[in-house]
Amino acid sequence: MNFKKLDYNSKISRFLTRIMELVLLNFVFILTCIPILTIGASITALYAITLKMVRGEEGYIIRGYFKNFVQNLKQGTAFFVVAAILYFLLYIVYMAAFVNGGVLLTAYTAITLALGLIYSIYFLFLFAFNAVFENTMKEAAFNCLRVLISHFPMVLTGWLTVAAPLFISFGINAVIMQYAVLFWILIGFSGLALWGSVYFNQIFSRYIDGAAGE
Repeated sequence: MNFKKLDYNSKISRFLTRIMELVLLNFVFILTCIPILTIGASITALYAITLKMVRGEEGYIIRGYFKNFVQNLKQGTAFFVVAAILYFLLYIVYMAAFVNGGVLLTAYTAITLALGLIYSIYFLFLFAFNAVFENTMKEAAFNCLRVLISHFPMVLTGWLTVAAPLFISFGINAVIMQYAVLFWILIGFSGLALWGSVYFNQIFSRYIDGAAGE
């Protein structure tokens, strides 16, 4: 029997360890999202860990997650509330157009879809941005926007790592959704955040000059 395959430093052992870490990280992420208002802080903490994983600097996964969660609770919650309000306003506009029907419905449907897409790209990147850089809310909002515009193709790629699987999981049919739910519960959020962090880290590494957060 080749005991080298059981070596803790082997590629197989490191891979299995990473999977277990992602499963555990996924669990605490879902747990901290349950209050709903804490979703922003949870996403920030999730990317704080997955970005460190990409750089090989993660340390203690759960301890690091909750440390970042607490640090970003106020700002992450505030940005989540802003995002929720913007999406609610889009819903109101769409429903008003739906009641009136006609040309307005087509026009406002296109507008709400376009704005909804822009919001989702911006806020996902904003939460990841806050996981690395310490800024006031105003600074974070504008600095994130400038970086996003400067590196839009890379940001879009990172966003698609989450958006595409979400659409496939819940936007096609009920059969796929039944199997997809298990994936998201087990490792979906943390696994895809890690994938997206590969692209986001390439952006952030150009700006890290001692201003990076924990």
